[in-house]
Amino acid sequence: MTFQGNGPLDTSNVGAGGGGGMGRGMVIGGGSIGTVVIGLLIYFLTGSTGGVPQQASPQGGSGGSVSQADQQLEQHLKSCTVELANTDTACRIVATTNSLNKVWPTVLKGYRAPRGKTLIMPVGAQSINTGCGVADAGTGPFYCPADEVSVFQLDFMDRVIKKLGGSSGPFSQEYIVAHEYGHHVQKLIGTINKSREGNGAQGGSVRVELQADCFAGVWAAHADKGADAMLAPLTQQQISDAITTAKAIGDDTIQRNAGRNPNPESFSHGTSAQRVKWFTQGYQTGDPNQCNTFSGTI
Repeated sequence: MTFQGNGPLDTSNVGAGGGGGMGRGMVIGGGSIGTVVIGLLIYFLTGSTGGVPQQASPQGGSGGSVSQADQQLEQHLKSCTVELANTDTACRIVATTNSLNKVWPTVLKGYRAPRGKTLIMPVGAQSINTGCGVADAGTGPFYCPADEVSVFQLDFMDRVIKKLGGSSGPFSQEYIVAHEYGHHVQKLIGTINKSREGNGAQGGSVRVELQADCFAGVWAAHADKGADAMLAPLTQQQISDAITTAKAIGDDTIQRNAGRNPNPESFSHGTSAQRVKWFTQGYQTGDPNQCNTFSGTI
């Protein structure tokens, strides 16, 4: 069990998207399922949203139409409860967003929830529209700063992350959600813009991603504390699950597993060791001020 308590979850800011699909249309950022990494900031890969299709819609998928898969998932989301969040991936994503929007105002002055809905792509979905353009299912989880939308694929959460060597355990999935919300925190405080400052192992993209990992750790440090905490006290095994996933999605590990020698000049998210380090830093301190990845060597 990860979540404690009972009763319905707030699903007003979460929806289904991408079930209709548009084939492999205009992909802005991302990669194939075999090389996907968490937190792809597709907005900054294009530099603007000028190329966003006119038909982009909050539902994503097929230019505004709602597929049967979307409809079924929408209905399912409305039934999500705290109890279901402990056994169901879609409801776990909802519960994690509830917790994040509950914790962050207590640790960051001026925090507000994302204006855009968190979108969950059903299994079999092919693509999704956001304010950053159209991304296919292989992009992996990402945050779009243009409309403050986070996107998660059920297939990635349940199967792909495990294929990459990570954990599909409940808290590992919650870490993934918290990482994307870490990018939202970065938009609020302005550090997300630093992703353009330099390339490679010491570049802005790596530093932004590592700070998001640190912010995920900050959330974890507070999410199981207090009388109204949504998370039950975290166990060492649950923290280990998150660390296992952080290791699996390091640039060096992904490249090595793909049969290539790690190339620091192509890094965009940080090494396995760095991702573990910064998540741990956030978790152990519980202080977002200790997540400054923009000073010195990382």
